[in-house]
Amino acid sequence: MNNESANLSKEEDDEYVLIDLGDVGRHIDIPSEAPYTLSGLDTLNPTLTIDGKIKLVGEYIETIGTCLAFSESEVSAGENQTAQKLVEPVAKLHKILKFRLASFDKEDEETKTTTA
Repeated sequence: MNNESANLSKEEDDEYVLIDLGDVGRHIDIPSEAPYTLSGLDTLNPTLTIDGKIKLVGEYIETIGTCLAFSESEVSAGENQTAQKLVEPVAKLHKILKFRLASFDKEDEETKTTTA
């Protein structure tokens, strides 16, 4: 297998997913520098724990068509020119991972999703 084939094989194994927190931000304050743990990505309902306190339960949603993700960077401009930005494609997305707040029911000790 040549290097080009090996690179293509590796790219096919990578899968990008858009994480959608939806209305969660309206219900709770999420600190911008808070540590988080994303687990269970290979399950139907992955979990996202933020700052060890906030637990969210996710659900995969297939996109209609392909979503594209881009990166943006500043490009140095000349003295009399306005600053410019370079936008480049990063990945194609076929899934969205939409999260909802999870509630913990102490009676039967299971996590349930809450709807807004």
